[in-house]
Amino acid sequence: MLVKAKEKQIAFLFQERDPFFEIGCRILEQEHIDQMLPFTRINQRGREKLVYQADGESLVLLSDIVPKLEEKDLVNLLCGMIFLNMKVEENGFLKKECIWCKYDNLYYDKGNGCIKAAILPITGELRYADGASWRGQFEETMTCIASYLPADGQQYLRKLVLMLKLGELTQEEALERLQHMGGGVSETMQWVQEHQQDIILRLLYRGKGRELEFLIDSEDFLIGRNAAVADGVITAEYSRAVSRRHCLITNLNHKYFVQDLKSVNHTLVNGIMIPPYELMELENNDILSVGDIEFRVTTSVS
Repeated sequence: MLVKAKEKQIAFLFQERDPFFEIGCRILEQEHIDQMLPFTRINQRGREKLVYQADGESLVLLSDIVPKLEEKDLVNLLCGMIFLNMKVEENGFLKKECIWCKYDNLYYDKGNGCIKAAILPITGELRYADGASWRGQFEETMTCIASYLPADGQQYLRKLVLMLKLGELTQEEALERLQHMGGGVSETMQWVQEHQQDIILRLLYRGKGRELEFLIDSEDFLIGRNAAVADGVITAEYSRAVSRRHCLITNLNHKYFVQDLKSVNHTLVNGIMIPPYELMELENNDILSVGDIEFRVTTSVS
């Protein structure tokens, strides 16, 4: 992958084809991550090129604004870096390692007081120049931001980063500790608490004088007509269009996704057919079609 950065632009030219690239692009387009720079796809001689733009007067280079910020704002930026990692991984497919977190290529949104970064639709870790790793770039960015804190704050941040690296601290715990440094991160912590709760998925079918309901709170829930393997069985009295192993619902990072298991009569979400083995997220009030059986999807917190 080749990277070129200008004052208001970062461009990535991919040398190799990632089989999950298309899925990653669709996820990024659907997720609406506030801290992500908008990107444009370009086909350059058969290779994918992504161009991320830092448009508008409110977006400036992070390295230019950090020396001018107050302590509280610096702490919020540190929290924002960790929060972005968690937000990207929330979808259950992308990983935090796909965030381009090189300090010199990050931007600051003066209007919203947050970091803006390029997030790439890839499943592997990004490769930086000179053999640097994603973790090394993340730690460097956190350290550069913290370098403008008082000495005790710098020392405390270095300890947090080391504990994260060694796995002695979760990202949620790191956010909580940073909050005690005086950052106004109550909204971020509220998001964390809400997404740590267990979600129950309810599928309800009503039709032809019959009713069928599945309650899902496990990591994997298989739907089909074969009672020997399916968790949610749809018998012939309900439908003859359901395959033995029709579709699989999976819980990833407190979100539910469905994938079709190459069924004969397909699986659809809101009328959109899912290609076999591709993941599609299920949200409240969606319509999940398993063959000719249409379930209304609702979610609740356990």
